Amino acid sequence: MPHTSIEQLISMIFATSRLIRERSGNREKLDPISILQIETLRYVDGKRTPTMREIAEYLCVKPPSATSLIDTLIHAKKLSRIVDKNDRRIVRLTITHSGKKTMKDGFKKITKRMESILVKLNEKERQDLIKILQKLSSTYK
Repeated sequence: MPHTSIEQLISMIFATSRLIRERSGNREKLDPISILQIETLRYVDGKRTPTMREIAEYLCVKPPSATSLIDTLIHAKKLSRIVDKNDRRIVRLTITHSGKKTMKDGFKKITKRMESILVKLNEKERQDLIKILQKLSSTYK
């Protein structure tokens, strides 16, 4: 692939991502919960009692940033800490009933926003986009 094509692709990915965030953020706020917090809740729910380190690695953030994010969710009673049964030094996280409701409601709002954006694509274009994103995603696994 010529170098200019790669540069154009990178620019388009960043521009599209920025536009989606800007346009979707102006319609209806997810406050007091962010998309990152919703994704964290989804991860904890699916992973079943992950550690703080696992969450930091999944989100590609440093442990202090993950701790700050988790502390906010614990304070809001969306997550709770539990001590590992085999090693009391390890703290695991679990999603609360309130956290599950917040996660589901948040995904409904995100889905609604994305539908309003993706309606600009026809069905074939949406399917092509899914295939491309899956292919790109699989290269990083």
